[in-house]
Amino acid sequence: MTSRKWSPGNAYGPDNEPKYAILSYTWGRFEKAGEPRLQVEGIDWEVPSINPTHFTVADLRRLLEQIGRQHDYVWIDIACIDQKREKEKMQEVGRQAAIFKGAQKAYVWLNKYDPDTIKGYMQTLMRCTYDFAQGKKEPREAAEAITSTLSILLEDPWFSSLWTLQESVLQRHALLMDKSGQPIITNGPWLGESPVTQLMDVSGACAVARVAIDQGIHASQAANPAATSVPHVERIQSLHTIIDRGGIDFTLCPNPNIQYSAAIFRQTSRPEDRIYAIMQVYGYRLGNSAPSIQRLKSFSLADLELQFLKSLTLQSALLSQAFQHKGIPMPGESWCIANHVRVPYRLHYIVAHDRFLSSACSIDVRRRDKAYFEGSVCSIKALSNLFSTRSRELLTNLENMRGAPEALLERRLWFNRGDWKRDTFFRQAKQGLMMDYSDRLDATAMSFEWPPNTTFFNDTESIIESRCSELAEAAEKNQDIIKMMVTEYGETALRVLYLGCTEHIEWMQVAVILVKEAACQAIMLPKKIVWRRIGICFWCSKARHIEYTLESMQPMRGRFG
Repeated sequence: MTSRKWSPGNAYGPDNEPKYAILSYTWGRFEKAGEPRLQVEGIDWEVPSINPTHFTVADLRRLLEQIGRQHDYVWIDIACIDQKREKEKMQEVGRQAAIFKGAQKAYVWLNKYDPDTIKGYMQTLMRCTYDFAQGKKEPREAAEAITSTLSILLEDPWFSSLWTLQESVLQRHALLMDKSGQPIITNGPWLGESPVTQLMDVSGACAVARVAIDQGIHASQAANPAATSVPHVERIQSLHTIIDRGGIDFTLCPNPNIQYSAAIFRQTSRPEDRIYAIMQVYGYRLGNSAPSIQRLKSFSLADLELQFLKSLTLQSALLSQAFQHKGIPMPGESWCIANHVRVPYRLHYIVAHDRFLSSACSIDVRRRDKAYFEGSVCSIKALSNLFSTRSRELLTNLENMRGAPEALLERRLWFNRGDWKRDTFFRQAKQGLMMDYSDRLDATAMSFEWPPNTTFFNDTESIIESRCSELAEAAEKNQDIIKMMVTEYGETALRVLYLGCTEHIEWMQVAVILVKEAACQAIMLPKKIVWRRIGICFWCSKARHIEYTLESMQPMRGRFG
């Protein structure tokens, strides 16, 4: 086994720009002095020795030989980067996105379980999600089975490393390999061109699982409408947390904040790697990995976090706010994406690219607890009126659908004709409010999405008779939630700061809810009002232009509380 050094022209030995595979695995936490090392020719450093309880040199060599049957070159960090030459290592850290995306194929090594065990778990996961998607398994049954299986699979150390979380995004189609170095193969009707399980298959299972969760909860609550606590609901709801912590729910979810929010559940060997190991998901090169760095500097985790926050707000104010606080932020940090956040499902589809984002405000970051915004705002009443107008229009349109034919085939064609196209119609009607965690209001009870995700439609039911009343009741409840917010804070203390729109799978307008706290006198700046972020809201539209606009928008500057 030989490591070839890079030379100008992207040459490695006699080969120019060779195609290569790449291996994603975890080892840093398991380094142990005095153990056997992988012997590699062509390098002048010792490959780190690993605790054999994690994997042995024989295990790793067998894996590399298996990959080598398909590829002449394999990129593996411990044999391609001298871990003790800090400057060279940091430059490679800043190139992780290019290295992973340039690979012809990627492999993920899951080495906790023996081959038969992990194959069994993977088979069960694929079978459950497939059966549910095909309507062969009830939502609650599917959600419980997926919960049990996924929670066991995610115990593999690969799912607890922050570095591998980043790598999972950079190479989403990576093939999964078992402890013996063989591909993990599942058998079933869900197979595509290859029976080898990909990382995307696990991610897709997570996406299907979320649907099963929502439907399972709805079914349980519908069966016990008067119960204060429904059996199985807590168990099913735990799957949302399992998926959130895994951070691999990215099949069609390009928002990098998903992985950032999962970072708190991942481990690193050094504190500063909390940024270095996730920054390439956003395409950033920070700290000592920046191309402009000539001499290594001492960057603390706080230094790197501030660099990250400045880069994020400069890239897009909208993306920087596309999250929901799970805990009460520190004073001055309500604007700040921190590790104790989650990304609500509706914000999963925000793409971190100028082509798909249109920011309508700016955020100037001085310190983590000192950031200023400038943009357009309106009253909370204007937001309430907007939501009310949109919901009334949808309900009116549904009432006009009473002429739908009863025959199944004609009914399907009728509901998917022209401008109606039922799925698109309801998607464009989506609107919602996600409140940040607070000690004054119940964030879960105060958050809503309309039409509710628990409202399911099929081709055989009468939408008007069975769903209009449910939708009208939900719309009224949403208005009550906004009234509760006004009661708690006062209408004059609330503002809606418009962030801009996203333009990927959905055309969506996004804003944050602010509440006035106090005035502050900043050095060399006029007196500014402090506004604390307390939630984020959205409403979908048909295209780039805003069919529904917030009333009485006014320019405003302020400081985040």
